[in-house]
Amino acid sequence: MALVGLDGFMPSLEGAHEPVVIPVPAGAVKVLPRWSDEDEVMKWRLKYRMLHVEGADVMILDGSIDDGEEWIELELHAFTRELPLTGLAHGHLHNFKVAIQTKNGWSDWSRVVPCVPPSPELPGKCAAVFAMVKGKTTALVRWTRPIDFAAAISCGHITRYKLRITWPPLEGEDAHSCAFEVVIEGDADEYEVPELECLRDYRFQVAAENVAGWGEWSDPSPILNMPPPVPQPPPQPTMRRATHHSAVIQWQHPPSGDAPIDSFRFRYTSNEDFSKGGEEVHDVPANLSQYVIEGLQAGKTYIFQARALNKYGMGIWSESSIPIKTLNGHEPSKIQEFSIPHVYRSFIMLQWRPASENGFEISQHYLRYAHSPDMEGAVKLEPTVVRKGGFDTCELRHLQKKTYYFQVACKNKKGPSEWSDPVVVSLPEDAQKMALTDTQKLAITA
Repeated sequence: MALVGLDGFMPSLEGAHEPVVIPVPAGAVKVLPRWSDEDEVMKWRLKYRMLHVEGADVMILDGSIDDGEEWIELELHAFTRELPLTGLAHGHLHNFKVAIQTKNGWSDWSRVVPCVPPSPELPGKCAAVFAMVKGKTTALVRWTRPIDFAAAISCGHITRYKLRITWPPLEGEDAHSCAFEVVIEGDADEYEVPELECLRDYRFQVAAENVAGWGEWSDPSPILNMPPPVPQPPPQPTMRRATHHSAVIQWQHPPSGDAPIDSFRFRYTSNEDFSKGGEEVHDVPANLSQYVIEGLQAGKTYIFQARALNKYGMGIWSESSIPIKTLNGHEPSKIQEFSIPHVYRSFIMLQWRPASENGFEISQHYLRYAHSPDMEGAVKLEPTVVRKGGFDTCELRHLQKKTYYFQVACKNKKGPSEWSDPVVVSLPEDAQKMALTDTQKLAITA
């Protein structure tokens, strides 16, 4: 009997117990020697070989008679109580026997235990097929190898994969044309699928192949909807010319891509970010590259973002601009262009350019008049003001035949403005005479 790699021994004990041999897919077994802890085993040996059973004697098959064929022999320490053997010729009968070494020497070989390593089966289903968008027209598909992959690595290992891509047909589209397959050579657990169309609902399935053939298709992946080719985000916008209630935003146009840009949209907030939302400005024409954003609050710091839109939808918001602060609010400006454009027999009309609000809405106007340039003894009124043609106006009736000096002012929540420069008017000589008290000298109507 020939030995491989080890010196022979002379047995001094009876034969060892037969080992337990468990077939493992595919082309593999597990050998478990048997002994009692009282035996104080130090080492053990295993012999195994494949048998050629055609015309063999029963005693040869049993291992009781040496047929001159070569055995493979291994020696192991006693702490190895389970030995996996892979790479065996699957579907063929193998014989296994063991011997043990104690302090009293080596035992004789056990009786032979026959076992047929299983042939590889078709691969199991791949699991957890998941797809994600990698680019405008590319999806990355990942999957988990079949559940029997590790056990089949010796002879039933995966040689290639097949990926099936399907999608529902559109109206008038042939359903048979809404699928294709890709063969992936070698071991893999991901694949990039190019040339997919936007606004399609794709599903992906994977099958594995070994020497036994193709396994079952995996369950379909969740739907992957390829995103529409919306515009890329614009570069970070810049801000300038902040006033109390407005600022100018400037931005560069992103590449048009698959469709021209239809419009732009902005959003802004006085918070640190947009987690709490913000105000938006819509329908900014696509031919602009700067825009005045109105409606800001005085004395606040804002950040701005821009995005582009095309026929497929909205792009991603740009990075936030560098923060910009609007001007702090204060009293209204001094009223300018104060004049008396109309003097009639029964009334006169005063008009002036609206004052700059300087951050806060104007809440009230004041008018005062006197009969001398130094405004000594001036009477103060609260006129009813009407906006006409870009001017604020008021009418005064029932005036006496005298010379009047007028000044106007306004106020907001921060306080009153300065009085305007005075204007003077001398009423006609034939103005109606009226004996009025000081508090009855002037009546204001809208």
